[in-house]
Amino acid sequence: MQQHEFNQISPHIFWLSPAQETDRPILGAISGKHSTLIVDAGNSPAHARHFLEKLSRVATAPPKYLALTHWHWDHVFGSATIDLPTFGHIETKRIVTEMAKLDWSDAALDRRVEQGAEIAFCRDMIKAELPDRRNLAIKPPNMAFTGQVEIDLGETRCQIVHVGGDHSPDSTVVYVPDDKIMFLGDCLSPDLYHGERHYTSRKIFQLLDQLSRYDVKFYLEAHNPDPLTRAEMMELAALFKTIGRLVEQIGPMRAEVLRALEQSLDTPLDQDHREMVDQFLVGLAKSQPAHTQQD
Repeated sequence: MQQHEFNQISPHIFWLSPAQETDRPILGAISGKHSTLIVDAGNSPAHARHFLEKLSRVATAPPKYLALTHWHWDHVFGSATIDLPTFGHIETKRIVTEMAKLDWSDAALDRRVEQGAEIAFCRDMIKAELPDRRNLAIKPPNMAFTGQVEIDLGETRCQIVHVGGDHSPDSTVVYVPDDKIMFLGDCLSPDLYHGERHYTSRKIFQLLDQLSRYDVKFYLEAHNPDPLTRAEMMELAALFKTIGRLVEQIGPMRAEVLRALEQSLDTPLDQDHREMVDQFLVGLAKSQPAHTQQD
């Protein structure tokens, strides 16, 4: 699928595919009879404007709401450009409110990377997407929630549900029951902000169990150009659980975990398998008490 292709996946749902060069995630729209909800604000005013222009070409109800799936920059930097009443988890609101006060100059970004408050990849993508950030405005959510919110868009409902996970504790998904579509944001991704990229079995298992309760035909991940079918999602969930359980059972012995995984899958491992094992192993080390790691 081409980058930044505008797609319609169901009678009520449109989405703009991601662009890797500057880490633009997908943006979505759920359109009912009376109003439209936009999913995520994009990583810049230009990204947001591009999506709004594409959306204006299709026959939909006017945009009325915005939902943020989590606080990371690539999902919120276009929020002031979209400028709609905005839903977000209470923690999303807290962090984005603080982000709006920050200095986003090159020097400030470099300093935050040195201090460990920002990661180098995000800094580099911010500079590439927005070389000039002097007029950057970030609008925090003004409708915060803790569990879930259901919105009637006119003969179409959508649910904004807090699911958490390793990637960001405030992660939410947006589910459209009538169309059986779910926007996942980045909730299936590893933790990026606390040392090496990692998963923890407890968090990812809880997340997968919660997602499995919904009747979904297609899942839209923020940085995946192709929708996941339910069968693909179940296969991915099974892989997560297999690797997580093997790491829990075997412990930090990487070679043994890899051998056991290859036997369990009955197929040669690829780079993705190995990276996932490594991410669970990092998570295992982080989840153990400090004295255990030292012994």
